[in-house]
Amino acid sequence: MRNFDQSQKDWAKACKRLGLNVDTKRGKGSHILISNPKSGTKFTIQQHLYNIANLKIYKKLLELGFKEEEINKALK
Repeated sequence: MRNFDQSQKDWAKACKRLGLNVDTKRGKGSHILISNPKSGTKFTIQQHLYNIANLKIYKKLLELGFKEEEINKALK
C-alpha cells in the first residue's frame, strides 16, 4: 500500500484510466460519481480528501477487483 496525497482530480483521472465512468454532474454538490459499467456499482468521491478518505477510495477500487499495481499505475 502507498502513502496517499491524492486530490479528487487525481482519483477521477485514475478511475477513467481503470475504465470506470466518472460523472462530475451527477454527484451531490462538489462530489463526483464513479460507476463501474460492468457491475453497476457506484460510489462518490468528495472534493476535500484526507488520508482516511483516500484509503477508503483505494480499498473500494480493490473491492471492485482492481489489483494494487493497476491502481498505483493509474494514479501516476
